[in-house]
Amino acid sequence: MILGYIYVSYCLILSLVTLAACPRLGQSRWWAAVVLVLPVATPVFILKLKKGAVTIWLSIFFISFFAVVGTEFFLYTSNKKKPNRLPPIVLEMIQLNGAVKASTIKLYNASAKLQSLTMAQSRITDLAKALDLIKKLRQMVEQNRSAIDRLIGYTHDHGEYLKRQNLDWAFLIHQFYTDPNVTQHHDSRMKYLAAFEAMLQYTYDNFDNIMELQSSQHMANYDAYYMRYRGVADMHNLFNKKRLDFQKGFIQNNPIVKPFLPGEHQLGDFKFWDKFSF
Repeated sequence: MILGYIYVSYCLILSLVTLAACPRLGQSRWWAAVVLVLPVATPVFILKLKKGAVTIWLSIFFISFFAVVGTEFFLYTSNKKKPNRLPPIVLEMIQLNGAVKASTIKLYNASAKLQSLTMAQSRITDLAKALDLIKKLRQMVEQNRSAIDRLIGYTHDHGEYLKRQNLDWAFLIHQFYTDPNVTQHHDSRMKYLAAFEAMLQYTYDNFDNIMELQSSQHMANYDAYYMRYRGVADMHNLFNKKRLDFQKGFIQNNPIVKPFLPGEHQLGDFKFWDKFSF
C-alpha cells in the first residue's frame, strides 16, 4: 500500500463537501481549494455556519482528521519496520550464494584440521583419523562443487532478468566461479585428496611391515605412493597460489563482489605428510 492515499482521499472529500456548502452559506468557492490544500482551515469555514451546528461539525472534523492522521502514522511506522522485500529471483540467488560460502568455509576449516594431523602421524590411530577426515573432505568438496554448480546454473538461467535489474554483482559471482583458476583448483584438490588417501591407506594396511619389519618391498611401494603424492601436492600448491593471486586481483578490480565471496583461505602451501616418520 502506498502511504498518503487515505490522507489525500480525506482532503478531497472535505474539499467536495466545502464546495457543496459554499452556495448555501454565500461563501466563495475558493474555500474548496483552500481546504483541499490546507485541511486544517476547515474549522474556520465551519465557524461560518449557524451556531447550533458549529459544535457538531467541529467535532466531526476533529475526530475524522485525527483518525486519518493517526492511521497514516500507524501505516508509516509499520511499513518502516518491515524489511525491504527483495524480488524472489534475487533472494534465491543470495541464498544459493550463501550456501556456497558456507560450504567453502566448512571445507577449508576441515582442510586446516587435516594439516594439523601431519605433525602427529607415527601411530596407526593417527592414520585412521586422517583417512576418516579425508573421506569427509572429499564429500565436502563434492557438496561445495554442487553448490557452486547450482549457483552458476541459476545465474545463467535468469541472466536476462539480472541484466535488466543491473545486478552486476550477480554476473561477477558467475565470472569468479567459472574462471579457470577456480575450477582448476577444485580439480587439483580432488586429485590431491585422492593421492593422499591412497598413500595413507597403503600405509595403514601395511603398517607393521613398514614400521616394524621395515620390509624392503613394502618400503619401496610406500616410496612410490609417497612420490606420487608429493608430485600431486606440489601441483596443488601451484594451483592454490594461482587461485589466491586471481582472487586478490579479482576483488581489487571488483570491490562490489567482496561481500559475496567466502574470503581468503589456505593462504600458505599445504604441509606435506612427512615420509620419514615411518
